[in-house]
Amino acid sequence: MAPGRGPVKIAAALTIAAAGFGGGFAYKKFRKYLDEKKRRKEREESKQASASKEEKAKSSVRKRSAIQKRPRVRKKPATKSKQQPAGPELS
Repeated sequence: MAPGRGPVKIAAALTIAAAGFGGGFAYKKFRKYLDEKKRRKEREESKQASASKEEKAKSSVRKRSAIQKRPRVRKKPATKSKQQPAGPELS
């Protein structure tokens, strides 16, 4: 399909084929770049979503533990028993 005759036609055909091959190669690289860009964006979004879920889970755990805690009861000091006065024993 290239114009010309003989060696010129062959050279033109090779040039067109090389351009087609190069174009195909460039197209594949470009598609790969776009796919990787899309995947990267999805990963970042999923990271942000999971991070916000973790924060919500942590805050709800904190709230739940604060609600479930019982008030701290202080220990009462032990009262000393009064010593009986020393006196005559009845035995």
